[in-house]
Amino acid sequence: MQTEKTMLRGGLIGALCLLTIVLLAFSYQKLKKIGLSVEYVPTATVGEEVRFIFTAGDNVQRIKIFSDKGSLGTIKTNQNKAELSFAFGFPSVKKLRFVGISPTNDTVSIAYGEISITGKSLGNVVIIQNPPSTSSASTSETPIFTKPDNPLPVTNLRFNPTPAEDPFLGKNQNVYGTAIGHPTQDEARAFLEDIKPIAVELGQKYQIPASVVMAMAAMESGYGYSRNAVYANNFFGIKQWWGNESNAYQLKGQPDEYEGKVPILKKSDDGQIIYDESRRPDNWYRRFNSRRECIEFLVEEVFLHKTGAWKRDYSDIAKFYRGQIAAGVDKYSAAYTFIYSVGERGYTHKGGKYYADRVMKVIDRYGLIEVD
Repeated sequence: MQTEKTMLRGGLIGALCLLTIVLLAFSYQKLKKIGLSVEYVPTATVGEEVRFIFTAGDNVQRIKIFSDKGSLGTIKTNQNKAELSFAFGFPSVKKLRFVGISPTNDTVSIAYGEISITGKSLGNVVIIQNPPSTSSASTSETPIFTKPDNPLPVTNLRFNPTPAEDPFLGKNQNVYGTAIGHPTQDEARAFLEDIKPIAVELGQKYQIPASVVMAMAAMESGYGYSRNAVYANNFFGIKQWWGNESNAYQLKGQPDEYEGKVPILKKSDDGQIIYDESRRPDNWYRRFNSRRECIEFLVEEVFLHKTGAWKRDYSDIAKFYRGQIAAGVDKYSAAYTFIYSVGERGYTHKGGKYYADRVMKVIDRYGLIEVD
């Protein structure tokens, strides 16, 4: 009887051991199938390449990379490996999340981490990243660091980042925004007072509405605090088409205005795009030496077509405005007709009414019609 009990106990222990081995093996196979790990340095400086090396389970086909509030994009795995290299343009502590996605689009694993970025912000200097690698770590290339050919003016102003400046938090629309915290009401009025003498002088000289010139400058440049205004003294979005960049500024990160022909380096899940800025013709803007030079160009070349330096001729619109004033049409109505006609002629792709209504709103707000 004792022998039978001993044999039974031994059999139970053996069965438990076997079951444990089976469970461990199953757990290992499951881990091997859906696991996700990532290696990277805990700290880096602004502008320094950060390399993220992923090891993924068999069932992980893609890896989505997130920060606190944004998405860097998605990379595919190849033989259970993937790699992403990029550089941050602004200092901060980035909280990271890496999500493993199966071939059936299910989330099968998640890894978390953070990285501390130190140093000074790169401001408007853009770092162009390589497209995410879909092969093993050994095939990664070095990212491309590009700077404008013409040095940018030194400024303490900071702008919200584009995706190329910060792949996690950057937005393409940020390229059109004003400097962070600007303009204040006092700064807006100061800008208008600064350009008023120039606009009035040219308005009287050429008999065009100075109120429209001032309102356009304010609206297009964020009262002097847009990137174009700060870095190029360009207050009207005056383009300098690709091929003559000697006196031009490239507004990097700008959404594609070239019928979808601009090559894309990266695209995140929420639609933010890093473009190949070296191969696009649509985001170069004329650089001016001063506010006066820019306003003179608008009046003399854009409105009056004085030398033919501007491709579209608006001089008949200016002539019609002078005729209206001479005929006794009130200045407000004449100014609206002027800017409506400019918008309809192609100054903006959104049409004359849209543009005229926005310009006249600035005129109304600051009583600018009085300067005409």
